[in-house]
Amino acid sequence: MPPPRKKPLQIEIEEQVDWTPKTEEKAQTADLRAVLNGIKSREGIIGYILRGPTSASVDIKDPSKIIDYAALSAEAMESGEDLSNTFGLGKVSNIVLEGENLKILSFTKGDQQVSIFMEKNVDHNAVYKEIE
Repeated sequence: MPPPRKKPLQIEIEEQVDWTPKTEEKAQTADLRAVLNGIKSREGIIGYILRGPTSASVDIKDPSKIIDYAALSAEAMESGEDLSNTFGLGKVSNIVLEGENLKILSFTKGDQQVSIFMEKNVDHNAVYKEIE
């Protein structure tokens, strides 16, 4: 006897949301993306994730790692904010997580959240100053 069939996934949408970015947001995102593309072309830069209120952009050299990097980016930002609130550090300007071979620089610019992934030997301070 064959196993019972699973019901197909059903999604209900209660209200429609307009996800089209406003003109000003598009311009800010395009400017920031242009800077990030210039940085990404450098040796040692693995890629970046740029998230705004209504859109996201991912440019990683190894597409098989997109989900891993997206999860790392989100956790880094959230953990940094949580630690800042817990210890009363004030507003977080940037977060750097350094591993054995790689590191991530995460920060917020306007309403955009940015994470840049790089090899450990890259000067993340120089990268951050370029975007500031």
